[in-house]
Amino acid sequence: MSDTTGVDRRKFLQLAGLSALSAVAPSNWLYAASNARYAKDASPDFHPNVEIEITAVATEAPILPGKPTRVWKYEGKLLSGPEGTIAQLPGTHLGAVFFLERGQKVRFYFKNDLPEANIIHWHGLHVPQVMDGHPMYDVPAGSGYVYEFQVDNPAGTYMYHAHTHEKTGQQVYKGLAGLIIVSDPDEKTLNLPRGEFDQPIVLQDRSFDADNQLVYVQNMRERHMGFLGDEMIVNGKRHFVLPVATRPYRLRVLNGSNSRLYKLGWDDGTPLTVIATDGHLLEKPVTRQFVMLAPGERIELWADFSGRKVGTEIVLKSLPFSGAMPGHGEGGMMGGMNHGDGKAPQGGGMMGMMNHGDGKAPQGGGMMGMMNHGDGKAP
Repeated sequence: MSDTTGVDRRKFLQLAGLSALSAVAPSNWLYAASNARYAKDASPDFHPNVEIEITAVATEAPILPGKPTRVWKYEGKLLSGPEGTIAQLPGTHLGAVFFLERGQKVRFYFKNDLPEANIIHWHGLHVPQVMDGHPMYDVPAGSGYVYEFQVDNPAGTYMYHAHTHEKTGQQVYKGLAGLIIVSDPDEKTLNLPRGEFDQPIVLQDRSFDADNQLVYVQNMRERHMGFLGDEMIVNGKRHFVLPVATRPYRLRVLNGSNSRLYKLGWDDGTPLTVIATDGHLLEKPVTRQFVMLAPGERIELWADFSGRKVGTEIVLKSLPFSGAMPGHGEGGMMGGMNHGDGKAPQGGGMMGMMNHGDGKAPQGGGMMGMMNHGDGKAP
């Protein structure tokens, strides 16, 4: 992307802003890998600042009305480190969000409580090869793996997900993915929205059967060309609405779909202001009428609702487009992408319809809506 604003990143953010537990670690953990050469205890020479237990579990989630959906999930528990290192997106089966700082030494005690092998890949993070979640290190059911690495990435939005041999797409589809938010000293000096005004947005498309259970690849074409769901899910919810105040927000958007490509844009034609892509703050913010987002890709948007009338609605949606890219197996994400017919799934555009005051999203809603409440605070 090229710059269209004429101001550098720091000045832009400053000007825009004017408008605006310790515990004993589990013992006897082993690196469980397909190749026994890599099996060993947690390194006595590695001294972590943060220790986290992460467990892959089978559970249920109320995604659709009626019967809950069987899903898989990464659960996180802070063993030692700063308070606020782990958060959970409310009411969702998506994996725990990890908030890390550049330079921290992190140890993850991974437990696989699923009925099949699993391994975690730290998407976008610079980590040693044996810590990167290569499928050769698949962890058998009931076993564990100790990850140790120093966070050596700049501030940005990253992700982690299942990376199991020949099962990556299906396991991610069932729910085995989550966000990693990295901060650093330079980013902390910038006047960016923080706390409740810094919002993660995870976009996924899913298909369900009549019993509200997930439906995945059903034929050879979908396996090789990519699987496209027919329901939009945002932050683990079918109808997602984000109430906002009259002030700037930082929206961290992840395309968590297996195969679908999104063409993001505001429904009223307001340009998107992009401040970061794939874990890197841009030198200068750029504005575009739309942004294309591929599976696994992340962008950060500066969304300023300051000048909007209280009670107005704005929808971030997937705009129509044409064109396709062939997939490479595994049903799409983490094994090929299919961008299909360029249309959003049935049920409406990507960030869908707004909540109109009755506490329910309208029928046909899609991904995410924003409502301005005008009190300077998020409800």
